[in-house]
Amino acid sequence: MFKNTNTAKRADLRKKTSLLDEILYSNVDIQVCMVTLAVFVVLLLSVLSVATAQNPYML
Repeated sequence: MFKNTNTAKRADLRKKTSLLDEILYSNVDIQVCMVTLAVFVVLLLSVLSVATAQNPYML
């Protein structure tokens, strides 16, 4: 009834053993990731410093 003549499976046979290999294979720029991570860390630290600061009127 149906003829499937294209039965070849296409697989990526390159060996990817680490997370760095996966990142480089998917063309993700590592420098952009590091800048984004640094921005998130700075924002987190600034929010934590404001949240944990003592109220001067409570003294």
